[in-house]
Formats: sequence, structure tokens, C-alpha cells
Amino acid sequence: MAEKVLKGITCPACAGELDLREGIKSFNCKYCGTLLLTKGVEGVIKYNVVKKVQRNIAIQNMFNWLGKGFAKARGLKNTAKLDDAFLVYIPYWRVRADVIGWVFGKERRTQTVNGRTTTYYVDVEKKIQKQYDRTYAACDVAELGVRKVNLAGDEMLPVNFENLQSEGMMFNIISSEKEVTDIAKSQFVEEAVNSVRVDQITFQHNDLVRPNVSIVYYPLWVVRYIFQGKTYQVVVDGDDGSICYGKAPGNNLYRAVIGIFGTAIGTYLITFFGIFGIIGDGDSAKAAFAVYVFAFIFGIIIMMWGYKKFRYGGEVEEGTGIVAPPKKGFFGNKNVTNLKSMASVGNVVDIASIASSFLKK
Repeated sequence: MAEKVLKGITCPACAGELDLREGIKSFNCKYCGTLLLTKGVEGVIKYNVVKKVQRNIAIQNMFNWLGKGFAKARGLKNTAKLDDAFLVYIPYWRVRADVIGWVFGKERRTQTVNGRTTTYYVDVEKKIQKQYDRTYAACDVAELGVRKVNLAGDEMLPVNFENLQSEGMMFNIISSEKEVTDIAKSQFVEEAVNSVRVDQITFQHNDLVRPNVSIVYYPLWVVRYIFQGKTYQVVVDGDDGSICYGKAPGNNLYRAVIGIFGTAIGTYLITFFGIFGIIGDGDSAKAAFAVYVFAFIFGIIIMMWGYKKFRYGGEVEEGTGIVAPPKKGFFGNKNVTNLKSMASVGNVVDIASIASSFLKK
């Protein structure tokens, strides 16, 4: 039988026309030498990570995790009872790409002359060149809580569905390649632009180059245990044995202590350090006011931290696969990252210095 050859294939790198033999999965462009991967009617290339952790090790790692930290219920490791442990293979989209471009804008600077601090902006142009390699769950993982996995150094093979199904439960893919590509592109570009730290962007141009999308079936051990009549779940990485997601009952005594400690220290910083704002004159007053502003903001942060630990410490959730939801700023949809940068130590001192200079007038 004559070998089938596909004609008219175009190289995405140099636009050269190529002839491709049927069944070839990867090849080099004969014009520019770029390594190319082919995708047929079955869609993206699929791999699976080799399972290295056995069931007994996963269970042992789960119990070890239960015994770590003060935030978990006292005696949890010794009193928890194993309920079940089974292996699952979860499909994850793996998206790799480079973001290359330029950002033009203005960067904020401050200077102090004769005790007076002023702020000014300078024109800057910064180059963007970032590499990204991310994973996104290709199915509903709300019950498991593992929204990402770490593929660095993992041994991967072309997927063999019969072998995986014989080892554990396999989840189906419910999201599309286009959906995950659009999400990844948006995240990559936003993170790349934010990384150059330009305060006022006037123009930017970014390109997503060498995008590569594949499916990776990842082995996870789901271990369930019972504590005080309630069932909890821990998900253990089937490759390295780490805890991808774990839920445990909280330690009420720890919650109370942290809540009281956070409130007490925060109140102390906010009230006691207020004396620094009214003592001294000249440069000492300015420095005192700067210290007070810093103590005031730091005190509020500690109080919020203590309240959060007390309010949400009834259950503990930890793991390498947890992805925090995107946060919204205090002003509409403004990214909270910008607010955090405003609250940095250097900026707080600058703000305090400027404010104190006005007060001295």
C-alpha cells in the first residue's frame, strides 16, 4: 500500500509549505528547522505522569500531615480513623508559551531636598520576555480541590487508557482547548506586564509566541478519614507523595489565642504609637509621624490577620494544588496587587513624609 502524504501544510514559523507523511507526530521544518508537533482528529497530544507512590505510602503521608502544625485539632493524628484510599487520574491542560513585547509609560520616583519630599515621574520603556508553563484542571475538581499540579521533573509517557483504567478511576475532559488557551493567554500577558512595574502605562505591545497545549493525566491518591463522626478528605500527589489538598478540623484554642493576640497587638500599635505623631519638632516630628503611619497600617494588618484566623479557622485547608481566587480591590475591579504595592514600607514612609511636611506649614 502506498504511503499517504499530506500536502500543503504550512510551517507556523516561516510559512514554508511542507509535505507530511501520515502518522508522524513530530518533525522539523525543512526550511527553518523548527521542531513541530502535529494534531490530528483526536485533538491535542495526551500524556500521563507515571505513578511512583503506592497506597500505603499515601496513607502514611496523610497521617503525617494530620500531625503537623498548631492550627489542626489536637490529637488529630492519633484519633483519626482511615475510611478509604483510592487512585484517580485527573486530566490537566498544560499550556506553555512565551510572552515577548514592550511596555512604555511613566515610573514613579521620589526625592528629598532640604527635608521636603516630592514625587515625580520619568518616562521608561521596558522589555518583556517571560516564559510560562502552567496547568489547568480539564474537569470539575471542586470535590478534590486540586486545581493545579507541578510537572517539573515528572516522568511522562504517551497516555495508555487501558493501563490507567486498570490502576484507578479516570476523569473525563469537559473543557475545550480554546477555553483554556484564552484563559492562559490573558493570565500570561497580565502577569508579564505587571512584572515590569510601570506605574502609568501609555502603550504596550505583547505577543504570545511558541504556544503549546497538551493534556496530562495526573495520578492522585484520594485518602478519606473520619474524626469525631465527620469525614474529611486528603489528596496525595501520586508522583512525589506531597499533599496536594488536605482538609482538617481546626484547633479552637489556637483560633482563640491568635484572635486575641492579633487584636491586642494591632490595638497596641494603633493607639500607643500615636504618641510618636505629636512628639518632637522639625525632622524628629517628621520621622515620628512616619513611624506612626507605618505602625498604624501594620497594626490594622495584624488585626485583620488575627480575625481571619479566628473566623475561618474552624477547618484547615492546605496543599500545593490550591489556587486562590482572583481578588478584587477596594475600588471596583482594580487589581489588589496595585494596592499592596501602595502599602509597601517604602511608600508608607514617603506618604508619611509628605503628609508631615504639609502639617508643618
